[in-house]
Amino acid sequence: MRQTMNVRIGGPITPVVKNLLIINAVVFLFQQFAAMLAPGMLENLFGLNHQGLVHDFRFWQIASYMFLHGGWLHILFNLLGLWMFAGDLETHWGSRLFLRYYLFCGIGAGMFIAAMNYFVVVKYGTNPFAPYAPTTLGASGAIYGILLAYGLTWPNREVLLYFLIPVKMKYLVLFFGVVEFFGTLTSAKGMGGNISHIGHLGGLVSGLLFILLRSRTGIGSRMKSSSGVSLWATFMKKRRLRKKQKEINERIEAKRIIDTLLEKIARDGMSSLSEGERGRLEWARRHYYPDDRETMH
Repeated sequence: MRQTMNVRIGGPITPVVKNLLIINAVVFLFQQFAAMLAPGMLENLFGLNHQGLVHDFRFWQIASYMFLHGGWLHILFNLLGLWMFAGDLETHWGSRLFLRYYLFCGIGAGMFIAAMNYFVVVKYGTNPFAPYAPTTLGASGAIYGILLAYGLTWPNREVLLYFLIPVKMKYLVLFFGVVEFFGTLTSAKGMGGNISHIGHLGGLVSGLLFILLRSRTGIGSRMKSSSGVSLWATFMKKRRLRKKQKEINERIEAKRIIDTLLEKIARDGMSSLSEGERGRLEWARRHYYPDDRETMH
């Protein structure tokens, strides 16, 4: 791992990261060879597209698409992102949990892409002059999921954006999230170009869902030690404490109202209570005996 002035440049090559780098590189080279013999064959069979997934029942496309790439720059940037951020996550979480997360984000992004493809096809139909649902390739969805997890785990760590601009991870993830959200809206209008904004956004959302689900179920203690998940757990704990404090305060107030009005009833009788006081007594009764709320009418 190289560092300059405490700014992040690259990460360790851990076992799963190493295998992912090799697999993606080998598959891409095989793509180039296959393209000379049968152009578009691999992309049509294993890339994610509406025709193959929905009509030809090639369900494997929802996962296989992320191991294909559309060009040298495409795979270069994806592998660069994998090298820069994934190694530390694998070291921090362990190889098995990291691999599950990577695949979950990639497949989750694929589901978002499939949903967008369906929307585009339904909206534009078969008009050959209208925007269409293209074939999607690449590990970008999984990489964006890694960016999210990295940003949640080390929010104040600085990285070099485009190897030039130092920026904290929490701001970088937020920036990418906003860009991909609005990029997805543009794509939905048929103006998204050849960038799968919905895939990037799907990777971010899938990563967040994975982290939150594991936090709620208490599975994965190594993941729970990350600051992002701890932040969520702290938020939920404070929320529960606020709710409990509110219930305590309401019960104290209910006790005060009951004591005051019971004294009045003992002194002047039940008929001495006004409509407002009767309403306050009913409210106090429901909040002083919370377990009986559902049975009271």
